Amino acid sequence: MKEPSISRKPSKTHVLWTSDEANGIKRFDGDHFRKWCRHYGYEFETYSRADHDRAEESRTQYQCVFATGSGEGDTFEVDGETWDIRTSESPRTFVEIDEEGIMRVQGWSTERIVDVAELCHEGPELYIAAVGDGDNLHLDTRDLTK
Repeated sequence: MKEPSISRKPSKTHVLWTSDEANGIKRFDGDHFRKWCRHYGYEFETYSRADHDRAEESRTQYQCVFATGSGEGDTFEVDGETWDIRTSESPRTFVEIDEEGIMRVQGWSTERIVDVAELCHEGPELYIAAVGDGDNLHLDTRDLTK
């Protein structure tokens, strides 16, 4: 994905859009996405990792977390002493967009990978148009916080 260019976004609510379909050039307004997340009280994070469902190489990820779950843990014993290790809370429901415009959508009971052609919002709702004949999605993010 590339930063927004001098040309206009399709609308003020677009976060990701395809500016050149013939060459598959996608534009991503990360600042707008970050502001949208903060406006609704969602956590926003950027990091780099390999998500093997999307690619083998490490990619920059832009994640918006709607709800967190309790961390995982393990108990073990060393020299007769018991140790309990717990991780902090982890994302439970979220959307995560990688630098190629491939999105992981994690809901309460479903998970999808979508090659995004357009991502825009209307209030707290996200509208995701997939590349080609893929699955288009409509997410009311308020449902993902409960």
